[in-house]
Amino acid sequence: MRPYPKLSATSPILPGATLGNITDQTSLGWSDYKGLWLTANRRLVSGLQLSGSYTLSKSTDTNSYDGTLTAQDSTNLADSVGASDFDVRHRVSVNVSYDLPFKGNRFKDGWQVVVVEQAQTGNPLNIVTNLTTITATGTVRPDLIGALPAITPTPVVDPATGAVTSYTWFNGAANTVCDPRTTAAAAQQCTSSSVFALPYNAAGVAHFGNLGRNVLYGPGFGDMDLSFIKNTKLQGSARVQLRLEVFNLFNQANLGQPGRTAAPLSTSFGVISNTRFPTGDSGSARQVQFAAKFLF
Repeated sequence: MRPYPKLSATSPILPGATLGNITDQTSLGWSDYKGLWLTANRRLVSGLQLSGSYTLSKSTDTNSYDGTLTAQDSTNLADSVGASDFDVRHRVSVNVSYDLPFKGNRFKDGWQVVVVEQAQTGNPLNIVTNLTTITATGTVRPDLIGALPAITPTPVVDPATGAVTSYTWFNGAANTVCDPRTTAAAAQQCTSSSVFALPYNAAGVAHFGNLGRNVLYGPGFGDMDLSFIKNTKLQGSARVQLRLEVFNLFNQANLGQPGRTAAPLSTSFGVISNTRFPTGDSGSARQVQFAAKFLF
């Protein structure tokens, strides 16, 4: 913080000089994890094998991942205690394998079908502003001046093509940010329907926002993969395995996180314009691949 932007005009040392930032680094913070893990397995019976698991968990901390600063007030880390960036409240995974009962020759023997389904709830979303006058970093959160918004994913359709180009994540007015310093409607003045506001008081003095860290969550994730496997014996213990694999069988759209920088007249805040993973990665658009393995 810089409570005094410059030295006093009567200072005996560099009177009136502008003060810069003083960087203080320390290893400080804490985290907590609570979890319940349930698993069920059905051993191979008549060619069928099944396993599944469910995880209920909550991870909280003052900062996540590589230690990049996310606290808005480094002198009050308790203000930034919240769900970890990687927190996932619910996760389900099911794996089913079935050896097809075809027998008789090399073509009929060795067929197997494998289905893998995984689904989970979304990860937290840390909403910040682009306000840097307090800490010189973009970690100051906005004020919450209404109820936390309902999550209502709404597609934005291109009127020319009819294609969905993006999604708005929050409901109604929560996708906009007001500015307490203005009374002009065109500049996003605050009204009774406003939800997020820049952290300024009526006099235009900035303060730390009252919105908690990671109090809202982004889209969940779901994916089903299907594999057809053919094992063919060769000489001795050697065999060849042919695989047809379909990833994201139902081509489920796994959306990325919405824009999290709260700014008046922003066209990206609360808007999802990308998928969770880049095209080609597991969990992105449907992919089909053929593979061959030689085992010996």
